[in-house]
Amino acid sequence: MPNDRLQTDGATLNATLSGTNLENAKQHNRRVVLEALRLHGELSRADLKRLTRLSTQTVSNIADEFIERSLFIESDSRPTARGKPPKILSINAKGAYSIGLQLDHRKLIGVLLDLGGEELARTRIDVSHPNPAEGLPALEQAIAELITQSKVARARICGIGVVMPGPFNVNETTASGPTVLPEWQAFPLVAKLSHSTGLPVYLENDATAAAMGESYFGAVKGMRNFACIYIGTGLGGGLVIEGRPMRGKNGNAGEIGHVPIFPDGKPCYCGNTGCAEQYLSLHSAYDCLGLDSATCDPSFLEAAFEKRDPKLLEWMQAAGLTLKLMILGLENTLDPETVVITGYMPKKLLDQIIHTMEPLAQSVSSHNERKTPRVLLGTAGDEVAALGAAVFPLLQSFGLVAPVLATRMKD
Repeated sequence: MPNDRLQTDGATLNATLSGTNLENAKQHNRRVVLEALRLHGELSRADLKRLTRLSTQTVSNIADEFIERSLFIESDSRPTARGKPPKILSINAKGAYSIGLQLDHRKLIGVLLDLGGEELARTRIDVSHPNPAEGLPALEQAIAELITQSKVARARICGIGVVMPGPFNVNETTASGPTVLPEWQAFPLVAKLSHSTGLPVYLENDATAAAMGESYFGAVKGMRNFACIYIGTGLGGGLVIEGRPMRGKNGNAGEIGHVPIFPDGKPCYCGNTGCAEQYLSLHSAYDCLGLDSATCDPSFLEAAFEKRDPKLLEWMQAAGLTLKLMILGLENTLDPETVVITGYMPKKLLDQIIHTMEPLAQSVSSHNERKTPRVLLGTAGDEVAALGAAVFPLLQSFGLVAPVLATRMKD
């Protein structure tokens, strides 16, 4: 998807850094004020001035602008013993909305969130390894269903986040195979979907989106530096550094599925041998059982696990070793607060895989002062990547930094 990559703020950086201009400074100050209000809930203008170290006039201008855009609400505070109580500013959760869509091999999941992080609508559409001819209409259908369900004004929707399996912008060999969706590499999805919906569209890989989903709604809420291992049909990784997703030049940062773990191991469709995805993914589990991943879902693995299928149990041993080595590499490279594991692998299997990999190898993360476990299981559910997808338009529109969205979607 060469021309559809989600860029960093503004545009791709040149080799030579340049200074900021007044418009960029204004945008930055807006984000600082919004972030202060999000982290503290309710603040007066004087509080904002003290916290942000901006001038009284700058804070006032930004507050007035956001009140006019219905992003802030200003109300009376409780009376005090002395003097006139200051007006209090708060975020208007209904001031903006965002759509997140996850297109996978078997289903399309969509969610619509408000600015406060509450899920107002969700949809699921069954698909089967969709190409653009089938996938684009499904995406458009999901968007229409979410808007109809939520009854929100389209003008209040700040954008649409779309995520699907990577890698992006790579050669044909790496972009083929059973764990990627067919024919999307050269398809101008952002341009097509933006044109048909009239809304900004942001494209991201599903593992990075899953990391953001867990960051805002799941097991690592409040953490600013962590790694995410996403087990889907393939295997992906998401990295969050200082509250923001690390994407890399083409959005492929964290592509751990194609890290060779066993030098003399199984051949991978990417051209290497012993890649982690060949040992730890839904596809590899189906393959060990002689099943076709195009017609299977995780329930097949649960059934085989209940029967203690010897082929699956052998696969789980290799999967546990692979996971153990992946965690060691991520910890020594990134020094994260934790590594969160999420995705579609059935919990019973994942619990056993984690048990198989214990004890964890020593790394820079294995110190005595730890308060957080080195490994956490994700809690955002199988919608995690769709939820993360809905975060990206908010990041681009308002520059939010995790942790910000305070509420969990309704069950």
